[in-house]
Amino acid sequence: MDFNINTIDFLPDLIGLFFISAAIGNSFCINENLAKAKKYINVCYFVSIAKFIWNIIYFLLGIKKIDSSDLLLFTVLLSSFEVVLGILIFSNIFKALDSFFQLGNKLAYLKNSDFAIKSIKFFMVLKFALSLVPLLPILLTESAWDGLSLFFDAYLDADFAKNLLLPPCFIIQTLIALFLLSLILPFFFAISKDDELHGYVKAKINHKLLNNHFFVVKQNLHSAFLLFILGCVFFADLFVDNINFLPDFAMCVLFVPGIFMILRKNPELKSKKLFLLLLANSFVSVFAYITGIACRLSDESAFSGENAIYVQVMKYLSVVSFLVSVIIFFFIFIEFLSFVLELRRCHLEFSERYLDKYLTSSEKNYGKHKNRILRIAAAAFCVKAVFPILPQSGIFIFAYFAILSAFAFFAAKGLYSTKEAIYSCYSQNFADEKKT
Repeated sequence: MDFNINTIDFLPDLIGLFFISAAIGNSFCINENLAKAKKYINVCYFVSIAKFIWNIIYFLLGIKKIDSSDLLLFTVLLSSFEVVLGILIFSNIFKALDSFFQLGNKLAYLKNSDFAIKSIKFFMVLKFALSLVPLLPILLTESAWDGLSLFFDAYLDADFAKNLLLPPCFIIQTLIALFLLSLILPFFFAISKDDELHGYVKAKINHKLLNNHFFVVKQNLHSAFLLFILGCVFFADLFVDNINFLPDFAMCVLFVPGIFMILRKNPELKSKKLFLLLLANSFVSVFAYITGIACRLSDESAFSGENAIYVQVMKYLSVVSFLVSVIIFFFIFIEFLSFVLELRRCHLEFSERYLDKYLTSSEKNYGKHKNRILRIAAAAFCVKAVFPILPQSGIFIFAYFAILSAFAFFAAKGLYSTKEAIYSCYSQNFADEKKT
């Protein structure tokens, strides 16, 4: 269900995606449809985050009465992607449920399952349509209403149409959502209370997890590297109305759990220095982010005398803390690069020693580009460090954002390639697992 106030959804789909992903849990390892649903959920996370951010941007610009219909159009396009992904997610989940019902000899659920998935698909499409209708006056130009104004002998504008359409659409959507919940919730409750079916699925999952070491290794690497790649995204800075929507400190928040996941399976790796740098920089980066926003939003003309001195001190602290944060991030990059290369070495040695895998010269010489990577990183961090002295608009900011985005893509691509290279150490085992 959607509960929107000024385009901001107070029941964000992100929370629903998290619950669905948690509900699937490890069941995806025993069913191909649930595995597909899990992949679509990961894609939908990005779409939902982007839509939520653009909704906030539209709200902020709307307060200033700036024409932001293009932003709203982009939000609508993201919503349409969400509808398609949502239908794919639920379709695969119900296909998986149907297979469980058949294998577990629970055929009585099949009829209700078919009704539930049709209802969900219908509601998702209808919800999108009802959400779109009140926004049409904003998406259309004001001149489009002139003809209608003459026809009805009354002046029609976007605000009038929006106020006319919004309450009915909201009420219809809410009532249909409640009606749908009343029909589908009993079906899910019946499944959750079926101990026999629950035990059947749990036994299959436990057998898979306990008897397949390589599956556990693969999932551990997948989860950890997904966090690393997401962290790289926050290296780029996206400023809208002097607010950075990709704060640097989020990198530390994402890197720490990813490293913990790796260490659970590879405790021999050294990471104490890396952890200390991440911990220190999380505080420095948060301080730089908060003071930076405060300085950019403060109006110097409103301060005089002693207050003006405080503003200048805060600006100096903001610049210094930002530069210190960038320097620490560069040291983190050096340590993290060594950490990833050491991880790759451990898996290569394991596959060569215990799996009798033949390693090519290119696989053994995986660290040959380390110096080149460090030089590229040093250049990118130098660009990031000059941000406080750059003009805050125009081609300079565009070039700044383009360079940081290119480096973030470069780092994410490198991490993905490293993960695939480690996967290749166990390629035959993964192939045997898939056949099984």
